Amino acid sequence: MLNVYNYYIQDYVSRTPHYSTHKRRELRDIYKNIVKMSASEPLYKIDLSEEKQACALSIKESALALKEFSNKLQDTPLLHTAGVHSSDSNSVRAALLHRMDLSEFPEDARYTVDVKQLASGQRNIGYLLPSEKAPLPEGSYNFTVAFEQEQYSFRFNVAKESTAFDLQSKLADFINKTGIGLKAQVALHKEMGISRLELTAAQTGIYGKSSFVLKDVEKPEVAEAGLVDTFGLNQISAPAQNALYTVNNVTYTAPENTVTHADTLLLTFYSDTPSPVTVTPVPDRTVVYDAMEEFTLAYNRLVQAGKKTVQENKSSAFLLRGLSHLVASHYSALHSVGITADEEGYLTLDPEKVDQAAVSGDADSILRQDASFLNALNARLESVILNPMRFVDKKLVAYPDPTAPVSERTSPYTTSIYTGMLFNNYC
Repeated sequence: MLNVYNYYIQDYVSRTPHYSTHKRRELRDIYKNIVKMSASEPLYKIDLSEEKQACALSIKESALALKEFSNKLQDTPLLHTAGVHSSDSNSVRAALLHRMDLSEFPEDARYTVDVKQLASGQRNIGYLLPSEKAPLPEGSYNFTVAFEQEQYSFRFNVAKESTAFDLQSKLADFINKTGIGLKAQVALHKEMGISRLELTAAQTGIYGKSSFVLKDVEKPEVAEAGLVDTFGLNQISAPAQNALYTVNNVTYTAPENTVTHADTLLLTFYSDTPSPVTVTPVPDRTVVYDAMEEFTLAYNRLVQAGKKTVQENKSSAFLLRGLSHLVASHYSALHSVGITADEEGYLTLDPEKVDQAAVSGDADSILRQDASFLNALNARLESVILNPMRFVDKKLVAYPDPTAPVSERTSPYTTSIYTGMLFNNYC
């Protein structure tokens, strides 16, 4: 038995879980629980096959892992980790600048955000030209693009009889590839046979009188005008503008659409808001979902261990029925936070409901320290851990005499000759 156990536990002992180690007082409580359990346990004979030993160990290990995480849920303030929720994430997305606790926010804290206008970059719209006509003679054209603090020079070659649309498309591709902070695109009206080149600055906000200026530097002698003048690339359609928004009725401006507020929030604007958007501190949805996912995985491993064992030991059905009854009796609470059980007894998660439960705070009904479901589950797991041999088949010999004093009809290891060894690496 020890060899089998050591085989299964060899990778576990060096990383003993925090909640599986005990103080002297806790060990006394475990001993008392074993004695109490033994008072009503019958005398039995058991086939000491390796299969039965492995089954008992599998159930015990799975129960210990689930109880470890259940205790972690109750003792760790997972729901205290703060996140933020936007009532309209399509217009305003919110995040925290750094990890925070919900207690760091004032009670009933909320931020009302109203976006009046988005920050945008300067936009130039060129002339509408006949798409299939050649607007420029063959030759080499030089032009510059000047920003507030830097200037770029470019040379662009025009082939013989190149159409306006071809030149606009090639120039747009050329500008986009330079990576200087301009986005170029061609607007084509096929029915009318006209097209134009449009330029937009990648940098938003007002930093100077003009975000960018284009200028012809050199052109062929036969050309009447340079490339910039011919295509009208210096026509400003919309100047750069700052974002204009309010938070709790206080007005702010910013050159970008991602701003910080009160060294706490990171706000990203995607559109003007027809009505104010409310941003509120909530439990971190990612933390809550990860916790619930880890919990369901641990629970399902115990169910899987029971199902695998029941093939060899019908007594394992007691474990599965007990778990199924426990989940069924707390169906409403579990379902409200996105936890349901399938036909096989495994727990599944509904991400959308978990997200809603995290935002509304309903997840607290499962994860808080006094949650009835976790308390009931821990009590059942404690029984499984103390006596895993209950779930393997054995022959009953005699029931204990209920009239005899407890001290005379109990032994600390009557429940299972393996209980002490199974605790060998945990106490």
